[in-house]
Amino acid sequence: MTKVRVLYLISRLNIGGPAHHVLLLSRDLDSERYEKRLVAGQEPQGEVRAEEWIKAYGVDVEYLPSLERDPSFLKDLRAFLWLLRLMRSWKPHIVHTHTAKAGALGRLAAWITGVPVRIHTFHGHSLEGYFSPKVSFLYRLIERFLARLTHRIIVLSKRQQEDIVKRFRIAPSEKVMVLPLIFDLNRLKEYDEKAVIQLRREWQGDASVPILAWIGRMVPIKRVDRLIEAAAQLHSEGIAFRLVLVGDGPERQGWEALAARLKLPAIWTGIRWDIPVILRAVDAILLTSDNEGTPAVLIEALACGTAVASTPVGGVPDLLEEGRWGWLLYEPLTDSLRVFLQHLSQAQQKARAAASYIQARYGTKPLLQALDRLYQDLLQCR
Repeated sequence: MTKVRVLYLISRLNIGGPAHHVLLLSRDLDSERYEKRLVAGQEPQGEVRAEEWIKAYGVDVEYLPSLERDPSFLKDLRAFLWLLRLMRSWKPHIVHTHTAKAGALGRLAAWITGVPVRIHTFHGHSLEGYFSPKVSFLYRLIERFLARLTHRIIVLSKRQQEDIVKRFRIAPSEKVMVLPLIFDLNRLKEYDEKAVIQLRREWQGDASVPILAWIGRMVPIKRVDRLIEAAAQLHSEGIAFRLVLVGDGPERQGWEALAARLKLPAIWTGIRWDIPVILRAVDAILLTSDNEGTPAVLIEALACGTAVASTPVGGVPDLLEEGRWGWLLYEPLTDSLRVFLQHLSQAQQKARAAASYIQARYGTKPLLQALDRLYQDLLQCR
């Protein structure tokens, strides 16, 4: 029996949920029926490739250096021509793109070369919040055109579906389906309890002080500056907590300077790969982003029973079921964060109650089965 050839294309394999997702698809989708190739672009300066994850998943990745997130006519043209050659020679039955730039070039090349099934997954979107209103409008026009070349668009949450279908009118409802991120949550069970205890002692100092952590890419949209300002105000009021910031990126230097100027004693760890240990060593995970898809760190934290608090952006309210599983942070952020700290034990109870639900909803088996059904249904229609 001829295997179904699936080409996965993503703009970059940086540290984040999309990388986990495509690596899992490439590894775990039934290899007896599918032949899979994963092509990834180049991370921008200041972002780190998730080499440890790639190694752990054992997936072969083909890199396309000219595929970059930022617009560049010559590089985009080189990447597009490379994709045309690949699709004409390998002849995939399905091209499944992830993230904006890969989605644009990949779907256009797949349409030109007559790939039978073209699918795109929105991991968040850049339709607002990233660029000026004029540029955002132009991107919406481009996405509407690309949607016409696409057989199915996958979004990660119901709220994102509302954005794509109704708010920005990118595609009709019959083309858009909700399919959450896929995670290998079993890997979160692999940790050393002694390492958890040691890390907590290292970060906490005083055993009565809660540890709040932020984990992610240090880029403007994550708005760590807002978190630092709110935390500094609470610290000046004498409210006891330790703030730990895990990650790196182009904004780190400026945010460290801001924390120093506001006299906030934060711990900056840089990039760390021992996330199962960190999630158990801290009392809560915070996010204060202006825009998100469905944040991987919140899913992983809840799967470990760790409390979470986040601004209500993107798929966060759906993930937290409007506050059932975690805390939603509203403006003014300082007041909201103060209330969260006052009710931290309640937030921790919510997280412990959420753990089994999150593990079932975002585990690999049901979501891979759903994707397999989608692939087969679309192939039969072509």
